[in-house]
Parts: sequence; structure tokens; C-alpha cells
Amino acid sequence: MTRTRLIAASLITLPMAALAADYMAADTNQDGMLSYEEVQAILPEVTTDMFIAVDADGDGLINADELAVAQTEGLMPEADS
Repeated sequence: MTRTRLIAASLITLPMAALAADYMAADTNQDGMLSYEEVQAILPEVTTDMFIAVDADGDGLINADELAVAQTEGLMPEADS
């Protein structure tokens, strides 16, 4: 199994509360991106490896495009609208 598939399998098993995560509300510094700490505040089950897999450009932050791709690929649960 590839690393991405292992990460996706791990995230699929997140508790239902995590599925209701409001990602932009977690952006506490209002920079439009999510740091590992901000993601951890709403999804404590997300490991460093999971975060790195979603952070496609490797800048240490998840931007809106990376989040959308991660949600489409099942790496991050969908946020409530």
C-alpha cells in the first residue's frame, strides 16, 4: 500500500466530529492558510506525516488549493459549509 493510501485510510476512520471541521474557522491568525498547529486544534488525529502529504508545496502551510485537493482525494474530511 502506498504512503498516500495509508494516510487516506487513516483519515477515513476519523471520528464524526472531525467531519464537521470548519477549516477556515481554525485559521486563527487569519492568513488564509492552515498551519499544522491550526489543523491539530480541530483534527488532533492528523499526524505530521498526514499534514506533510497534504502540504503539496512543502511550505509548512495548507492553502485553499491544497485543502481542496486533499478533500477531493479523501486525505482530509470535507468541512461544513
